Amino acid sequence: MKNTFLTLLALCLSIVSCTNRHAGEGILYVSPVRPVMFVDDHLSEGFLASVDDGRIILIFRFDPGMEGSHVGPDGYIAQIYYNPSKDEWSEVETVYNSHQYDDRNIHGGITEEGRIVTFFRRYMPDGRVTEGQYFIYSDDSGESWSDLQTSDAFFGIQGTGQMFYNPDAGEYCIMQYARHRNGILYSSDGTNWVKGNIVAENNDVELTEIAGAWCGNNRIIALIRDDERQHGFPLLQVESLDNGKTWTEPARTNIPPKLHWGCAPQLIYDSKRDLLIALNSDRYSRGDEQNSLFIYTARPDEVFGNPNGWTLQHELRRPWAMLDFDGDRPLNQNLYGYPTIAPIGEDEYLVVFTERAVMEGTEQADLYYFRMIMR
Repeated sequence: MKNTFLTLLALCLSIVSCTNRHAGEGILYVSPVRPVMFVDDHLSEGFLASVDDGRIILIFRFDPGMEGSHVGPDGYIAQIYYNPSKDEWSEVETVYNSHQYDDRNIHGGITEEGRIVTFFRRYMPDGRVTEGQYFIYSDDSGESWSDLQTSDAFFGIQGTGQMFYNPDAGEYCIMQYARHRNGILYSSDGTNWVKGNIVAENNDVELTEIAGAWCGNNRIIALIRDDERQHGFPLLQVESLDNGKTWTEPARTNIPPKLHWGCAPQLIYDSKRDLLIALNSDRYSRGDEQNSLFIYTARPDEVFGNPNGWTLQHELRRPWAMLDFDGDRPLNQNLYGYPTIAPIGEDEYLVVFTERAVMEGTEQADLYYFRMIMR
């Protein structure tokens, strides 16, 4: 008989938790890690969105077969649904396939009205040139999708963070990056985008992947990856007190711990708890077997003007370095990471991330998930 997730969670709550906490939200519990898909393909770079019927949709890059790799001409956009009450994933469906380019760097979000917006770029097969940046959207929970859309506002690649809503300004936001520069875009409905202000720009710092969140009182905060891939270069933080019109200079955070290098930031704001939740992973500054995914939290007042004010709530060692790993993947490459998060009701979240290894001369990657709950 298949165990439901409620049984799984009941078993793990007393044994898998962290001791750090913020007053009012209790302990953050983390379930055991389980696979979403474990196949001979390259699965990565996606986002989660909660749809009206209680399911959660994962939209991600799918590069099929053993020839699938970090960059390849067969990469396309796929989707799969998660049923939280049954702890089950659906069959994979194709969302968009150019059949010519690597359709990758897939990020996005969902509007208050339920419109799912998926941003991506079409990358040349040689892995050197971006053919263009695009987005598509769905108004029926992913059952059907629009034609290819573009915008003159796009100046770079969408960051790893999700599209988020700013109720102070009544607009949706998505952050982008180009080499040495980050910016923000705005939309009233998720389809008509206008260019906002530059968030950060510095020719001496390799500013790349970015995740942002509105967090009350006209404030937006963002975490940025510095692509100097070595110890001593954790994530950077920028802040706005005027809904993104002006920004502070990038400052070093305490994410990941001990000044390790951090990649692919993810950031959301839990307005019920007045709590920011940040996800990140290390990759290059520790041995492959030590790579981990980290969960941090902070109240906005704790980190505005204090980028070292984040609290580490949990460190999750990569699955392929765990003693109970059951699979044929060798531990011969660093953790890919790219976590994405979505709420399951008021007290629980779903997190999906990517593992990877080199097999038969090419990079293979699998999707894993866990659930976390705040009491």
